[in-house]
Amino acid sequence: MNVSSEDLLDKILDAPVGQVVTVLGEVLNCKIKLKVIEQNTIATNYFVRKVAITSDGLPLIKAEVKFDSTVLPEFIMADLLKKKRGVGTILNVNGIKATRKVISLNRNTHKGRATREYQIIHNGIVWFTIFEEIKLDNLDSNNNS
Repeated sequence: MNVSSEDLLDKILDAPVGQVVTVLGEVLNCKIKLKVIEQNTIATNYFVRKVAITSDGLPLIKAEVKFDSTVLPEFIMADLLKKKRGVGTILNVNGIKATRKVISLNRNTHKGRATREYQIIHNGIVWFTIFEEIKLDNLDSNNNS
């Protein structure tokens, strides 16, 4: 199915918290992988996690996730420290309802990318701040194959 870059971007941006990988797989009709590249402590109780979402080796989305372990439940932190699953998956498998508050969105379609920064909030508390770079050119490559 061929979908315009703008339509693809809108579908990604509209995906519910924890559903971006699923939405990409459905829209692009291909296998999507999420990989935690690295996760580091940058200050006491404060972590940064780098994630790549890919298809056939092409990076579709690169993300940086920041979180403070003092605001997260222990079982969430334990799962995060395993570095196996994405934040959204962890929230979904634990039945945690969260909302997304977009801080910034920049559509540079002429440069083949878009960026957004947002917070994932649970019960009025910011659990995660995420900065994403969405590679529109690579989405188009998968979309046209």
